[in-house]
Amino acid sequence: MNPQRKGWLDWLSERLVLTEIFSLLVSYGFFHAELDSSKPPREALAEAMARPMPSYSAWPRVLGLAAVVLIGVEIFTGGLLTFYYSPTPEGAHASAATILSEVHFGGFVHQVHYWGAQLLLAILALRVLRFFLQRVYRAPRELVWVFASLLLLVAFHAELTGRILPWTGTAYWSGVRALEVVQTIPLYGGLVSFLSGTEGAVISELTLLRFYIFHVVLLPIAMLTLIYLHFSSIRRVGLDPSKVRASASDDGVTFRQHVVNLAILLTVLVAALVTLGVLAPRGLPAGAEPYATLPGVHPPWYLLAPFGFFEITASWLPRWLAGLVLLAATTAFVLVPFWARSLERRGGRLLLMVLAGVAVAVWLALTLYGTKVA
Repeated sequence: MNPQRKGWLDWLSERLVLTEIFSLLVSYGFFHAELDSSKPPREALAEAMARPMPSYSAWPRVLGLAAVVLIGVEIFTGGLLTFYYSPTPEGAHASAATILSEVHFGGFVHQVHYWGAQLLLAILALRVLRFFLQRVYRAPRELVWVFASLLLLVAFHAELTGRILPWTGTAYWSGVRALEVVQTIPLYGGLVSFLSGTEGAVISELTLLRFYIFHVVLLPIAMLTLIYLHFSSIRRVGLDPSKVRASASDDGVTFRQHVVNLAILLTVLVAALVTLGVLAPRGLPAGAEPYATLPGVHPPWYLLAPFGFFEITASWLPRWLAGLVLLAATTAFVLVPFWARSLERRGGRLLLMVLAGVAVAVWLALTLYGTKVA
């Protein structure tokens, strides 16, 4: 009598700890339910697929999964671009031009990479805004907010290091303006100068190489780590402030529904990236001339408000003190859960919302001013 024929899942389970592999998918939101590692993989999968669970692919939780997908897109397309990119002042612009004009599908990959970064920043910012409006920062969800805000800040750093790599005139002088802002911040500015190898706000060959390393290696690792910790915290405490932990009856979906939602998300993101890449392609301006200042170039949009703040206070506030104010504001943003709680106790929710509205209005006004004076 022949033994029962085993399937591929049984064959793999005898050679790999499949539950650990699937736990990685759970950690990043692609699989909707945790697996029981004490059971055989086939039984654990069947049980997980049949159990209704809150899905990250349902609105508004989909923003987190969309961010994970876009980070994956950025890593994949960025990896393809590294095959042809040369991180030197002599070869950076020429290699970027080669990618756009001579490499098969190089221009398309470049457009997807660029617009993927812009969408990622928008989604991460929208997600932080959603957390604030829905008070997700309240106990026991303090770390959910902290990891989400840090992820947004790391994404800004990834965009900044990436925008300099093509070594165009616009990219170079935009990076110089950004460094002028960053280096004014006490402690942090000195750390950035040390790690990037900059002297003043001059972007040298060493700076370009280190920005390249940060952009393709260190910052992606930091983002993946923060995403992992962020989802880990969400799985522990949930996102609904009215519940200690998301329950099976809370917007529960089956595995089939989760897969359908995930397919829709992927389709929408791919369609958006392709549409933006085709209808609004990002060109390649002339190469950088470090000794010829390019007029009218301003820092990246997310640094326009700090730039405007430094310009408007230049005549009456010491530069280091203005940088200290910016450092305090950034720290307060990350630590919202720890001071908003006491503020709500004193003045209620209304006081916190008024302060947040004033902060946003000031930020927008400084952004407009920074655009004007740049």
